[in-house]
Amino acid sequence: MKRLSLLALASLMACTLTAQTSIGSEGISTEQDSSLLDSMEIHTQFSLPEAWVYVDHMVQTDTLWHSQKDSVRLALQRLLDHSIEPYDSVRSRLMSEDFSKLEVKVNDSITTGSISLRWLNDSTFIVDPKGWSPDLYLKSTVFIDSSALSEAPQVIPDTVLITSIDTFALESLGISLHNYIGDKIIPSLDSVGRKHYMNPDRSMLSYYIPADHWNTVAESPFGILESETQLDSLQLAINKLLQFTGERDSVILWVDDLHGNKHPFWLKQGDDKAYRFWVKNYNNDSLTIWIGNPAPNEISLAMEEDVRINRLAKEDIRHLPEFVELPQRSLLSMQKLEPEPVYWNYSFGSVFSMNQTYLSNWSKGGESSFSTMVDLLGEATYNNKDAKTQWINSIRLNFGTLSTKENGFRKNNDLFEINSKFNGNAWGKIGMSSSFYMKNQLAKGYNYPNDSVIVSKFLNPASLTVGLGFEYKPFKNTTLNIAPLSYKITFVLDTAQIDQTAHGIEEGNMAKQELGTQIVLGSKFNPTKDLTIENRLRLFSNYLNKPQNVDVDWELIMDQKINWFFTIRLNLHLIYDDDVRFTMYDSEGMPIMLPDGSEKKVAKTQFKEFIGLSLQFKF
Repeated sequence: MKRLSLLALASLMACTLTAQTSIGSEGISTEQDSSLLDSMEIHTQFSLPEAWVYVDHMVQTDTLWHSQKDSVRLALQRLLDHSIEPYDSVRSRLMSEDFSKLEVKVNDSITTGSISLRWLNDSTFIVDPKGWSPDLYLKSTVFIDSSALSEAPQVIPDTVLITSIDTFALESLGISLHNYIGDKIIPSLDSVGRKHYMNPDRSMLSYYIPADHWNTVAESPFGILESETQLDSLQLAINKLLQFTGERDSVILWVDDLHGNKHPFWLKQGDDKAYRFWVKNYNNDSLTIWIGNPAPNEISLAMEEDVRINRLAKEDIRHLPEFVELPQRSLLSMQKLEPEPVYWNYSFGSVFSMNQTYLSNWSKGGESSFSTMVDLLGEATYNNKDAKTQWINSIRLNFGTLSTKENGFRKNNDLFEINSKFNGNAWGKIGMSSSFYMKNQLAKGYNYPNDSVIVSKFLNPASLTVGLGFEYKPFKNTTLNIAPLSYKITFVLDTAQIDQTAHGIEEGNMAKQELGTQIVLGSKFNPTKDLTIENRLRLFSNYLNKPQNVDVDWELIMDQKINWFFTIRLNLHLIYDDDVRFTMYDSEGMPIMLPDGSEKKVAKTQFKEFIGLSLQFKF
């Protein structure tokens, strides 16, 4: 009885709203509604029935929409449905039903209707549900044989009546054209669950439902079913949708205090947490309340515990004590808090650069190339201010490759350095210093374009320099290290593959030892905010062999920052070693020979330049 009452109440509300808005199953049905639409074209205010009629008119008019399934159109239709009956009423009605319990059985065949056929010839007919005039889609043309008139004017010519069918007119009028071939209708007029048969005079086509169709009891809202288990599946689908809409449902709740301050709080399923809100009481004190959503359609309120509010109040002077005794207080000595020293500081920087040149049909000549360069620098520094000592260690790897179409893949830069320096501050900016420096390479090197003879590889050659002296630091990032007592050794371990004389080592020896002075100048400064210039100059003079011929190793690095991680890097590297000699060639490209038959060799300045866009990271 409760379910019937709810259904009757919902039906009464729907009928009442339908009567008010004058809306039928086919849209606007009366002249009054048409005048209502006409009047709404010039008014900007709507009553509830007027708004419903206007929106429904927009939804039902197909010519207003590009697509029949437009998302806005579907949303408007859903709004119309909800304005007739709220979702809560629909949900309550569906939850009170259980369609899976309805009895399903097989019934006898049922005739569901018939349609009239209009035959155009023995095998073609049309279905015209609205009864349009044939003149709209059939056109008759009389054909006269004009050739007979020209030969014999007194002879009556042959005439032929030709009837044509305008298929475009049939489509616009909603008329379907069918062919009847071998007891088959093409295209078929069958529908889901229905079959047809043609009357003996072929004037009518009758539809019927076979005897094996499924049906429910008369009180059920359903008629013919597609399968025995269709209502069970329907109930499962309804339960799934009701569960989903219940879980995703949320409602905003506004918490107001006595001063009119509003605080939003969302009631939503599956959130059992409590949230803190500050509200004002009548004394304008801020109080804390906790609001939770423990279950659907429930809220919990809790006041913050241990809240005490003390206020100043006016008291009569007779209630005040006459004497106030002050407590005895004294200050205690405290030891100054010293920060815990941090002795080691680590840093790491990496620069990765790429350059590409592509040439195609270039009249001035050239070669396409692709080059990369990676520069890794790791530093570990030990500082002890109490002992006035400093130990600086660094490892650097600078490796570059070049790939061209004609010469293939090769390396164009290879440097591996280890630098260690221990300083003791003795006289302010000047202190004693000891240093260790190793210079090496990793991969094999060739004197390109000749790639059959190795000129260098790991530890071949390599140089170690140990120095003892003092260091002067006039500025924060500028140091001058002078080691009057320095020992340098350059060695080639594999003299079978590598010519040690090309690296300043005499023939028959594997190493060259030198005693002299080493001067190292390092500086780093920023002329502008995003420009960094770093200089590294290393000089060495051999006491025992031509001390005036100073070995020079100078490197300049300029980094122009573009953004947080991209920079433009310019790297200049100049080396001069009097012991490293190069063969002299004449104008024809032939080696110049000395009287003793050997090639003439002289010392030359070695120079390398690199500029490119770099990806830089520092830690």
